[in-house]
Formats: sequence, C-alpha cells, structure tokens
Amino acid sequence: MQQFAPDVVYQDPNPDTGAMFRHGGWSGELPRWPFQRPEPVGFDELIGDHGLLFVLEYSAAHPMLPPTIYPVRPEPEVEEQTQATWHVAPGGSLCLLQSDGAWRPEASITELLLKASGWRVEYALMKAGVIDRMTVNGIVSDSTSDHLIAKAVTRGTDGSTQRGEERENDVPQ
Repeated sequence: MQQFAPDVVYQDPNPDTGAMFRHGGWSGELPRWPFQRPEPVGFDELIGDHGLLFVLEYSAAHPMLPPTIYPVRPEPEVEEQTQATWHVAPGGSLCLLQSDGAWRPEASITELLLKASGWRVEYALMKAGVIDRMTVNGIVSDSTSDHLIAKAVTRGTDGSTQRGEERENDVPQ
C-alpha cells in the first residue's frame, strides 16, 4: 500500500468507535492517475491537484465480503446517490464491483483502490457533462475514454463544447 498510495493510512479496528473503523480500514488520498499509461491531455485541469480523498471500512466478514469505500472529496451529492449512473450507492459508498461475484477475497486491496481512483476521473467527466453514465468496466486498464478528458476541459459554461461537439452518449462498456 505504501508504494501505491503513500498518503493512505491504516486504521486499526476499534469497536468503541461505533460504525467507523469498527473492523479496521484505510483512509487518505489516492493518487490522481495511478494507471499504466500516460496522463491524458487536460488531466490536471479536470482533476486539479488532489486525488480522491476516501475512507475504506472493513466489515466483520472481510475478506469474504468486500470493504466499503466512501468518497470524502469529492463527495457525491444526494441526488447522485440515487442514480446507478454515478456508481454511488444510497448512503454514499462507491459501487466499484458490478456483480456479486466480482469480489475475490484473495485480491489485493490496491486493486479496488485503483478502481476508486478511476471512479474519481469518471466522476469529473460526469460533472463536466461529457458522459451520461460511468463505464461498466472503469478506466483502470481501458483508455477508450481518455480523449474525453481534454473534451471536458474545453466545455463552455453553457454545456456545449468550444468546438460544438455533441455530448458522448455511447460510453464504452
């Protein structure tokens, strides 16, 4: 974890804390672009100086059940928590696994945190209005949405792009 995200800190289990970190977890800031390809043009303008600030909580059933990840910054708005297109569950946790069988108990937690870093980028693309929904597989190893980052930073305040391009409705799955 230290190599992947040096700003992330392990939280020891503490049954006296109520729900937060009752069974342990992690918190901190994820890298902005930890993927195995160069940052796309416009990435700094779209994301800014910070990666996803998050809290990851283990359940008593971990590792048989995946941990729960809550974004702290940016924090999805309440209405975004009611729409599957944002990949946020009611209550604010991230939906990073698209099926019940997608979690592998032997998986490294950094695999899930990579997806959370990708969620941060797709969230910014959604907020910029260049995509209508987040991708099913995410952008961790799929570069087909990278070109949309430059498009997002060129969008005008009226919702159209400077080049007059249409909104991307067919996001790669």
